[in-house]
Amino acid sequence: MNKKIVIAGLLALFAIAGAGCASKQTDAPAAPSQETKTSAAQNSTPEQTAPDASTQTAENNGASQTPASSSTEPASTKTNTEKTGDRQSQQITVYYTDTQETGLKEQKKEITYPSELEKFQKTFEALQKSGNSALIPLWSDKISVHKIKLDNGALTFDISLPDEARLGAGGEELAIDALKKTMFQFKEVKTLDLLVDGQSLESLMGHVDLDHPMNR
Repeated sequence: MNKKIVIAGLLALFAIAGAGCASKQTDAPAAPSQETKTSAAQNSTPEQTAPDASTQTAENNGASQTPASSSTEPASTKTNTEKTGDRQSQQITVYYTDTQETGLKEQKKEITYPSELEKFQKTFEALQKSGNSALIPLWSDKISVHKIKLDNGALTFDISLPDEARLGAGGEELAIDALKKTMFQFKEVKTLDLLVDGQSLESLMGHVDLDHPMNR
């Protein structure tokens, strides 16, 4: 009898204790849930925009195409000298006088020559014929040239001077001036000397002093 009472008491104690534990579990507050909020900016992947086709084409073209080089060839400059084969043509200025010998009159002429010395020969021949009745040559076509020499800018003519080619004082001065102006138009000519039959005369025709050499 006593054992039954003891066992019943123990069972009652276990029941009370179990009820207490259940009560504590029910009343305990639920642990707060940890919610991870990710902002839209963090979750979203940055939008990748495809490059515009026209821009990409332009860039590709710029990378592959080399700009056309501008022409560096200088434009040709016209001169009064033209070369054809072995001969050259040049426009020169030749000086004559008028029928009254009042002064020098210029005329443009074109000469053709194969060499530098021949250029001076053709120029002297142009002094002997004007082709214009109003322009009188001061150098007669009776005058012949023995030799022409150009040495370091010094141009020398050696001529013959027959009596019929001689002029008076006024004509002689104009003739020397015409020769100087005609020959000094060539930049390579620095001085000019005139010999008669190889001789350096004090005067060409007996009226005007003749310098040896004549300078520009």
